[in-house]
Parts: sequence; C-alpha cells; structure tokens
Amino acid sequence: MAKRFQQRAVINGKVKWLSGETQQDIFDAYLQCAIEAGLVVLPNSNQVIIQPQAENLFENRAWKWYNLYKVGKVRAKTLANYEGYLKKHLLPYFGPRDICTITIDDVQEFMNSKAAYSKKTIEELLLTLGMILNAAKEDGLISINPAKSKRLRNPSSKKSVREALTSDEADDIESHLQDIPQLRDRRYVAMLLKFPARCEDIRGLQIKNFNFSEQTVSITQGVTYAKGHTIIGDPKTPAGKRKMLILPGLLETLELSQSELNDPEAYVLPSLDDPHTPLSFQADRRLWERVKKSINVYGKTPHCFRHTFATRAHRAGVDDKILQTMGGWKDLATMKNIYVHTQDEDLEIARKILTSSNA
Repeated sequence: MAKRFQQRAVINGKVKWLSGETQQDIFDAYLQCAIEAGLVVLPNSNQVIIQPQAENLFENRAWKWYNLYKVGKVRAKTLANYEGYLKKHLLPYFGPRDICTITIDDVQEFMNSKAAYSKKTIEELLLTLGMILNAAKEDGLISINPAKSKRLRNPSSKKSVREALTSDEADDIESHLQDIPQLRDRRYVAMLLKFPARCEDIRGLQIKNFNFSEQTVSITQGVTYAKGHTIIGDPKTPAGKRKMLILPGLLETLELSQSELNDPEAYVLPSLDDPHTPLSFQADRRLWERVKKSINVYGKTPHCFRHTFATRAHRAGVDDKILQTMGGWKDLATMKNIYVHTQDEDLEIARKILTSSNA
C-alpha cells in the first residue's frame, strides 16, 4: 500500500486536513483550497501570487478593534495610549501581515525587538496585541491566540517603578514650600504632599470641592491630556469619586483669596488668563520644571507623591480600608502592592518592635 501524507493547514482561520500520496498532492490540495478562498491569483504567466484578503491584514483588524471597541468606550488618555501603541510599535511590525500567519515565535521576536523598553511597557504592548488577536480568534480567523502562550518571556528587566519619598525628603520639601516663587506652583506641591490624589485629580479641583466646615475635599472630576488637548472628565475609576481630608497647614499654604472663595467654579490651579479654565498640558509641564529649579524634589515626579502619602499613612497606622477610600484605589491589593513601599525607616521600626518583644 502506498504511503499517504497528511498535513494540517489553516486557511482563512479554518483548519483543513489535506492528504495525498505525495507532497505534491498536498501542495496541489492546498493551492486549490487557497484559490477557492480567494487567497491566490493565477495570472497568465502561471506565477502564483498569494494575496491575503484585506480584511485579514493585521493593520485592518487592529484599527477595526480600536474604532469599534475602544473609541468612545475608554477615557481619552487611555485611547491615546492605545493609538500610540499601534502607530509606534504594533503596526510597523505586524501591519502588512495576514493575521492568520502570526505565530507564537513572531510574538516573541516582536517582544525581543522591544527589549530596550521597560518590562511594564512590553507587558502593555503584549496586552494590546493580545486583545487584537483575541478578537480575531472570536471571529474564527485563528484557532489560538499566540499572544497568550505561556512560553512567551518578557526580555526586559527594566522596571519603571515610582519610588516614594522618604519621610526626611518629604519633610524637607514641605519646609521649603515658601522657596517656590509662584503661588500656583506652591499650591500644586502642597496638595501633592497633603492629598493621596492623582495629579489629574488635583488639576480638576475647584473651590466648590472644598467643604471648609467638614475639612474635606471631594474629588468629582479629573483633568487629563490627550494629544496636547485638555480633557475634563470623570475620575480614572468609579472609586476615584471620593472625599479626602484637609490636613493641618494646607489651607494656609494654598492662600485662597476672597475672590476665589466667592467663586465656586474657580479652579485651584487655574490657567493664567481664566480662573474657570484648568492648566493646559504645556502649563502643567512648565510648572513642574519651575518647581524643580526652585527646590530639591529628589528626582521624583508628581505621581511619586501619591506613593509617598500612601507609604507614610500606612506607616502611621491609618486603617487600610480608610486609606483605600481616601486614595480612590479600586482594590486593596493595588494599594498595598504598588503604592505602599518598604523603606529603611520601616526596617528600623520593625527592629524596635522585635527588640521590644524579645526583651
């Protein structure tokens, strides 16, 4: 009996088993299936030209996913991130490929090509790629999602960790607030120190958010930027709508004028020419550059202050659930694993506790 060959083929996302007595038979069977699927054109010259269907090109599938499932469904800042991932990373690498031909090895090679980036950035790129490929899988174009393979390995060990200020560093910054010439700049740094808030939360604060009798501040909106445009919208998560405490000394540093106090719609960090307009993207960047020239911020970014508040409050014994509520973290794990840092002073506190218990 003549030996028969069998070969698995994926055509337009559908698995077909081809068989024949020779490898030529297998090829002929595959060619016939490809012709029937419209993937192959046989010109008069008898040259075989493989033409993937336009709708199966990675670029087209990616933009379809973006426009159908992300535009209008996520925040402007998040949408801008997705667009950046596509234009800068995914489309230059996978754009002209038939999505059905992308393998696990292709995904790993893509990740390897991004090894100079931080581990977190590569994870975000892989997550975005995985969502696009998962849509293709659900549509029956591919049988497995190669971006979900357990054998994939992130080639980067670079961490984009936002470290908290130590207590001494935070105290030093607070003691030098008056060295910052512009009032608006002092307000920004003071609120970064005194609130467990995101930068966008602070930029969105208006006079009406302050309850002076309760000594609380309500976070009801955030100011973010996308492609240089100012976006006034809801906080990052539903938990972001919350109340925070006005801690001692903050109001004195804010130096709110009577005209501001009489205007509920005025922003605490307004633009230069309109109290009812928040900081623009460029104004926000210039503000922080001025701050860095005025005082020592120990190389930290504004977001590091949120980590600092969480770390110091946790160390001081603030209940985790209360701290989570004030900071607007959607879950305790995120707060404790990412925002609360262990520093040298925590080790010294542990030493005192252990020494005392062994006494």
